[in-house]
Amino acid sequence: MEIFDQLTPFVENIGFPALIFAIWYIYHQAQVKAFEKIIQNNFEILKDLLETNQYHAALLSRIESKIDNNLWCPLLKKEVQ
Repeated sequence: MEIFDQLTPFVENIGFPALIFAIWYIYHQAQVKAFEKIIQNNFEILKDLLETNQYHAALLSRIESKIDNNLWCPLLKKEVQ
């Protein structure tokens, strides 16, 4: 109720539009904080996905080098030797 005690003189001096602005401002601040949390969470998820993609790229590179060197299939490896 402390906020209402602070808003009463404000509304008496400036009027109803000031009350609407104050409500909008409080709502806006709450939304900004919520969006900051969402954005921070998304950056953490993207960081994890980037690490996973780098790991997969390394694995695919190893598989590709084994295929290029005919080390992938034991039958082909025996035929080459």
